[in-house]
Amino acid sequence: MIKNVCYVLCAVLLLAVGCNREKVYMISGTWEDGDGKVVYLKKEIGEKQFQTMDSAIVKDSKFQMTGAIQQIDKYLVTVGKDEQEILLDGEPIEVVVTQMTNKEGDKVDSYKVAIKGSYEQDIFRESKDLALGKSMMQLAGMFAMVQVKDDSVKLDSTYKAFEMMKKAVDEKIMNFVDSNNNSMAITYMIGDFIAREYPFEDVERYYNNLTPEVKASYPGQLLKEKIVNLRSINVGGIAPDIDLTSPDGQHIKLSSLRGKYVLLDFWASWCGPCLAEVPNVKAIYEQYKDKGFEVYGVSLDDKKDAWVNAIEKHDLPWIHVSSLKGWECPVAKVYNVTGIPKMYLLDKEGRIVAMDLRGDALKEKVASFFN
Repeated sequence: MIKNVCYVLCAVLLLAVGCNREKVYMISGTWEDGDGKVVYLKKEIGEKQFQTMDSAIVKDSKFQMTGAIQQIDKYLVTVGKDEQEILLDGEPIEVVVTQMTNKEGDKVDSYKVAIKGSYEQDIFRESKDLALGKSMMQLAGMFAMVQVKDDSVKLDSTYKAFEMMKKAVDEKIMNFVDSNNNSMAITYMIGDFIAREYPFEDVERYYNNLTPEVKASYPGQLLKEKIVNLRSINVGGIAPDIDLTSPDGQHIKLSSLRGKYVLLDFWASWCGPCLAEVPNVKAIYEQYKDKGFEVYGVSLDDKKDAWVNAIEKHDLPWIHVSSLKGWECPVAKVYNVTGIPKMYLLDKEGRIVAMDLRGDALKEKVASFFN
């Protein structure tokens, strides 16, 4: 009996050791005319902080790195000033480095880094491509609206065209995530991109649809931890306090508005979509400001003149604060703001009751507070 128990315990221990054994990676590649140069493998260890994990010197236009990792995770392959994010999952990875040329055909100090690897690597790469595609589309739309911001008719038509393109891109991304719920790589798209660009309900839905194996993986556990942290800045959570300065230098805390319904609005003077929503917000503010409604605008401008001039030009009569640090605004990082406008509706206790409402949806929700 004792012997049988020992056998069982040994089997369990061996299984545990086997499940947690290190994975071996192999990164091999070619770099034409790259002899003597160095390719680095790096790991992010903090915000904008990286640690070199491995390196290889190019010889005869070839290089190779091998080593061990504890679990599947993302890394950076660095070539000169260029880098490419990869997923190390124990499967071989092939890297092809090509030097870029200018219009005249002369080589420049920039490289194209192409990655080939496992199924997980392919999903990871396609995720990055989709995220980049949406970001480029958003930048193009914002630029277009800035060009016509002084023409209300053109601004409206440009905004509607942008929203149509956005809807098509969103559907493509949704279908991609839903069809790859058995991939560990998709957890990074959900945590790094979906969590920034889409409502929290979408993030939770995508996570809940993942297979048990993916949820139990290291990337799955990282995603679960991120979701827990995101709950505090989503519907149902108490909005983290904000203490920034107004144009006249006074500190105004978000918590000082407890007892009122508040629209917390992240915006900037250069943001076309933000300015497109201004008439609607002004109408709502004028209707309910004397009934216990306030707007607390956090600007992501980095120049005070541009910020103040926009407030005066568009006659924005509510509370305005800013760190004047642009996208490096510490408050924006707390709220995970990566695109604007970003709006939160808070109840009298400072609890988030709605997010990212615009137009009639925003008007109806605020009206529900007072009817």
